Amino acid sequence: MSCPDLILTGHKENAEFALAMCPTEPFVLSGGQDKSVVLWSIQDYITSLGSTESGRSSLITKDSPKLAPRGVFEGHDATVEDVQFCPSSAQEFCSVGDDSCLILWDVRSGNAPVVKVEKAHDDDIHCVDWNAQDVNLILTGSADRTVRLFDRRNLTAGGVASPILKFGAHTAPLYSIQA
Repeated sequence: MSCPDLILTGHKENAEFALAMCPTEPFVLSGGQDKSVVLWSIQDYITSLGSTESGRSSLITKDSPKLAPRGVFEGHDATVEDVQFCPSSAQEFCSVGDDSCLILWDVRSGNAPVVKVEKAHDDDIHCVDWNAQDVNLILTGSADRTVRLFDRRNLTAGGVASPILKFGAHTAPLYSIQA
């Protein structure tokens, strides 16, 4: 019988598309149909193994090792399709979804969006990637068959932003992108 090593809890509905691992810390991020972005620290699970109550941790059980989220972030109005950590900060990440929004988050600012770009595309946004060489650049791909490059220094809290570049030669929706 197979048993998962760890079950990450926190979504209220299916979370089937958006998943990211942080490059600098043992953090996992996901987005789902519940319109939320959920953050876990694998270190919380490892720490719980060492701190026990009556020989067992309060975070895990014998049959199903479960880990509660470190944070739940709400700001999308539809399914979250993709999430991505900032390459240089475990505290910052972005998400995109079927609401055509690009949202930037910072754990240090709480659970609300730092910047929410409304209508970043003309249709659902399926994928996002953060440039590893210049953390100000974020690339998105959409069902509108375009790729757009945003500079986060030009994003405003009012939800208005123009991409610095727009590529429109694709003939089908984009489901994966890499900066």
